[in-house]
Amino acid sequence: MVQTDKVPPGPQDGGSSSSSNGGGGDCSPPAQPSPSPAPVAVPAADVGLPVPPGDPPAAAEPDAPEPTLAYGGLDNRPAPPRTDSAGGKKFLCGVVEGFYGRPWSMEQRRELFRRMRRWGLNTYLYAPKDDYKHRMFWREMYSVEEAEQLMQLITAAKEHSIEFVYAISPGLDITFSNQKEVATLKRKLDQVTQFGCKSFALLFDDIDHNMCPADKEVFSSFAHAQLSVTNEIYQYLEEPEHFLFCPTEYCGTFCYPNVAHSPYLKTVGEKLLPGIDVLWTGPKVVSKEISVDSIEEVTKILKRSPLIWDNLHANDYDQKRLFLGPYKGRSTELIPRLKGVLTNPNCEFEGNFVAIHTLATWYKSNMNGVRKDVVMTDTEENTVSIQIKLENEGSDEEIEMDVLYSPQMALKLAITEWMQEFGVPHQYNCRTVPHSGAKTNPIDAGGIGTPCLNSTTTVTTVYQQPIMSQGSPLSGEPVLLAKEEEEKKQQSDEEPMEMVLEKPDEQETKNVNQILTDIVKAKMSEDLKPMEMDKDSIAESKSPEICMQEDTGSDMAPMQTDEQLNKELYIPGPNEKPLYAAEAMTLEDLNLLAEMFYLPYEHGPKSVQMLREFQWLRANSSVVSLNCKGKDAEKIEKWHFRATKFEEMCRRVMQMFTRLANCENRSILYDLYPYVWDIKGVVAMVKSFVQWLGCRSQSSAQFLSGDQEPWAFRGGLAGEFQVFYQFPMTDVIFSSF
Repeated sequence: MVQTDKVPPGPQDGGSSSSSNGGGGDCSPPAQPSPSPAPVAVPAADVGLPVPPGDPPAAAEPDAPEPTLAYGGLDNRPAPPRTDSAGGKKFLCGVVEGFYGRPWSMEQRRELFRRMRRWGLNTYLYAPKDDYKHRMFWREMYSVEEAEQLMQLITAAKEHSIEFVYAISPGLDITFSNQKEVATLKRKLDQVTQFGCKSFALLFDDIDHNMCPADKEVFSSFAHAQLSVTNEIYQYLEEPEHFLFCPTEYCGTFCYPNVAHSPYLKTVGEKLLPGIDVLWTGPKVVSKEISVDSIEEVTKILKRSPLIWDNLHANDYDQKRLFLGPYKGRSTELIPRLKGVLTNPNCEFEGNFVAIHTLATWYKSNMNGVRKDVVMTDTEENTVSIQIKLENEGSDEEIEMDVLYSPQMALKLAITEWMQEFGVPHQYNCRTVPHSGAKTNPIDAGGIGTPCLNSTTTVTTVYQQPIMSQGSPLSGEPVLLAKEEEEKKQQSDEEPMEMVLEKPDEQETKNVNQILTDIVKAKMSEDLKPMEMDKDSIAESKSPEICMQEDTGSDMAPMQTDEQLNKELYIPGPNEKPLYAAEAMTLEDLNLLAEMFYLPYEHGPKSVQMLREFQWLRANSSVVSLNCKGKDAEKIEKWHFRATKFEEMCRRVMQMFTRLANCENRSILYDLYPYVWDIKGVVAMVKSFVQWLGCRSQSSAQFLSGDQEPWAFRGGLAGEFQVFYQFPMTDVIFSSF
């Protein structure tokens, strides 16, 4: 949803003309029958998906809470109870995967569900912009392997008590007045319904406002066209409990002429069926603050409370920035005035620990929806902003918080828990998939309720891959594997699936590794469809045995033999260089990391301090210049004192980078590495520049015009263009200067 080239619609784009006041312009085509027909089951052969044996029964509450010590958790508390919002529905709070860029993998999504359950969040909205079949090629049905992945994902969400909302975005090229197009959309959602999905969303964000000639003949406005299809789909799906609609005017700056007088939003409020919730990003696409007044304004025109799609931590619009700061700028007084909050975070999965954790803290601070004036403070010295009752060791007692929320305290809670993750050996590959916490276990594929297939379906699942991820094709021995797969298929055809399921002993003997091996063999025997994979993705789909055989070219060290282990370690002599010793990340390092990659409209305190010091040193460098005539010893001493202080700040940044690069959790490292490497290089350059200003460095060549190394000025073509336009952005970010 984050994009920057959007132009607010004119009167001809947004609302209706005479009908925008509610006097005309129906939201359905004239020939549309009423009432809408009930959903019709689509045969599996028509849509290319496995046939479930029947609608699964409602998920029962687990006998005991899921252990949460794995992969970084600090406690074993069950998730807090989920409360209903003022509108009768539960308050939806969680994550929307709605960014532009490479979607998350299935493994990452399952880890997300584990974290969300532990932290008390309840909703996941599936809307990756670069899943082709979500947006660009929305008409295409999911293939068998893609269906398997979505089925497993929906099942995993249910097992973790997460509401899975499937979103589809047909607005790029749908003809709203064409009933064949609407039928195609219904057929696509029928397929997803058979995967076990019960909640849906129709998104019309980031699209052209102009209707095609065929739609102009039928609908009086763009809003009426969208609402016609939305209402029809909602009724066709038998009015699910959770059905979301994303308008084209989804924030204040996109509303013409403004929120209160937008013909488009007025039509939405009047014509959209009352059971449908509306997504809203706030005053802007990326809103620094969302005030109570702004929410009451949009609630009035929509005739319903909005559901916030929050882009505060989204970074898809600037891939040189990462946001590790706390959830802030949203008073907890908003909670009873909203239908929910879904954060659309960083593209890098492991970079979202703080964003999601602090959102959960914000939600739990007023999860019962108390309508009070809440002061959001950033300082610990003020009146206590968050009360934490620490439970006794081994107790299941939940953390208790008052209704006040402090972003800084929430950040401390998040990085304290995140700190545990850095020491957990982990990498997204075929070895092991640890659950959240200090203790890790091999992935339990049997724990994910894989839907049953009929005996005539050939399973070609690609395990743990993001839907529609791109890459290079598989390689191997297709002829031999195809023959083995044919034999397996013949054996499976001799006995129906129902009979196989009645033999638990045989089913239990087939371990997870063999299942994964069968999957890879099946996939190698056929041509790749739209979902191709890269080498890393292929590694995820292979069994541990296969990966062990092919590990010589991997990025992890091969297994050591007994002979290698028994070798004596090298011990340097008294006059030799000592061995390199890796240092572990500290809370101070992690806090520095978060403050260097804070939030879109502000830097953390340590970053602001560095900028101030550098600004002062550069502005006052003339006092230490060799050409300075009147030498002032006191000023020179002060300059060198502050220069030494600044260099120490730079040293800490580089030390933090070194410790991060040596952390055992490579999944975190690889997601953060490009950003931390970049800032480390810039800080090193700035440090050298300060030393050069103080006449303590001979490396002047890199700072003299025309003789720089390529790393002296970064950004490539984008950086060149930015030289030609100067927005007063620094006045916003550095408002604390």
